[in-house]
Amino acid sequence: MSKKDVIVLNSHGVGQYAYADHMPVWGETLCVTKWHVAEDGGKGSNVSVALGRLGIDTAYIGKVGNDPWGDLGEKWMQDAGVDTTYLYRTDEVSTGTGLILIGPDGQNTVIDGDSSSVKLTLDEVKAALDAMKGTKMFVTGFEVPEQLSLDAARYAKELGMVTLVNPSPLPEKPMGRLDYVDYLFINEVEGRYILDLPQDSPILPQDMLNKVQEKYGVPNIIMTMGGDGSAVLRGDEYWTVESVKVENVVNTAGAGDGYMAATVAQLILGKDLKEATHWASKYAALSVTIDGTIPAYRPMGEVEEFIKSLG
Repeated sequence: MSKKDVIVLNSHGVGQYAYADHMPVWGETLCVTKWHVAEDGGKGSNVSVALGRLGIDTAYIGKVGNDPWGDLGEKWMQDAGVDTTYLYRTDEVSTGTGLILIGPDGQNTVIDGDSSSVKLTLDEVKAALDAMKGTKMFVTGFEVPEQLSLDAARYAKELGMVTLVNPSPLPEKPMGRLDYVDYLFINEVEGRYILDLPQDSPILPQDMLNKVQEKYGVPNIIMTMGGDGSAVLRGDEYWTVESVKVENVVNTAGAGDGYMAATVAQLILGKDLKEATHWASKYAALSVTIDGTIPAYRPMGEVEEFIKSLG
């Protein structure tokens, strides 16, 4: 097995979409329309497909069931050029599914079902990482059990890989110091949660990132803020990235995964983090104009044409 540009360890599942005229409150019976199974994976398969279509040599580590949902993930990733040698298959569990509820303005909420990655073991992950020793970057998140994700990131760092962690869904337990993590990708909700801040409490993004950095010891933190763009802290250097406004926003469900994958791709291609995050913002803007998550991750040529059209 050869080294790669990027290894992705996270979950694959298949998304089901439904459209609503408003977001529900507890106890409400909500009528929805257009409920369907879409080309939408878990965060692991999403990021892997996005990277593969951008021409990045990518491998995926995960575990799925021997079922049609697992077959779909394997096909989507392989079609994008992703190495799925370490997509483990098992009869112990079914491949996970999730429900993405889309509001009238394209906003979304995601309900994740059980992940088949609960059956993935650290020994299996380490075997895959050992086989691809020399890989440049390791990307993981918490749609696999969070301790497995963090242990794998620590091991990848020991092997010399640059490590990136996206603690989503929100961690159930304190993560401890993360000084073995090079890049932490969070959104604003996650940032407030891990700092024990009320969601409505006033705090500047820069102050939030400084507190996250102090708590975890991570040198680079990227925080997405939906329509307000993103904020980045690299060491003690801070900047913001404006969101790119586009007409006809169709679906924002995969924008965060796309932004993260696009940033990683640009870093692999040798770009500076500041340039990478600005490019990723434009990539994410293109993605929200396309229905479905997997279809929204476009190849490099199409992305560059879109960026040129922005002027």
